[in-house]
Amino acid sequence: MALVLVKYGINHPVEKLKIESAKEGDSIVLIQDGVYWNLQDLSSLTKANVYILKEDFFARGYKEDEAKYSLIDYDSFVELIEKEEKFIG
Repeated sequence: MALVLVKYGINHPVEKLKIESAKEGDSIVLIQDGVYWNLQDLSSLTKANVYILKEDFFARGYKEDEAKYSLIDYDSFVELIEKEEKFIG
């Protein structure tokens, strides 16, 4: 299993490739401007679990009820980092 960090917005082609390369059982975390991927339906791109870093999401003006994916805080983010065997940043 792998942890995939997506930190750039929806117009960044490398981020789309990272999302598409994530497999079922992997974890994708949307951080920084990567939270704008919340606007997309990622189920057509990946079977991985998708999370959004709550602080980055709120900092960009979103409200909790606008999240299409699970919101996590920094403590949960650290737990994912510790749990996953591989890291793609």
